[in-house]
Amino acid sequence: MDIYGVQPPGAPRPVEPAAAVPSTPVNPASQEISDVVEISTIASLAGRIHEIPDIRVDLVQRVRQEIATGRYETPEKLEIAVNRIMDDLLGTL
Repeated sequence: MDIYGVQPPGAPRPVEPAAAVPSTPVNPASQEISDVVEISTIASLAGRIHEIPDIRVDLVQRVRQEIATGRYETPEKLEIAVNRIMDDLLGTL
């Protein structure tokens, strides 16, 4: 028994296009092309690293000595710190 399907092998078949052909050709150069660049937060911060001021080693050493000897916290400095904290807190209300 031989099974050949609907048409016997070698029979002529009509040719059908796979998809419709556009009437006007599309010019790729006429289409608008745009690129997008996304920069991560880490990369953004790394790009701003040069904005960080240098460490003033002499100032750090002087403040450490003042703290160690108990001369750093003066009433004037504490008043300035309290005023700044109050300004920050009251400024957000």
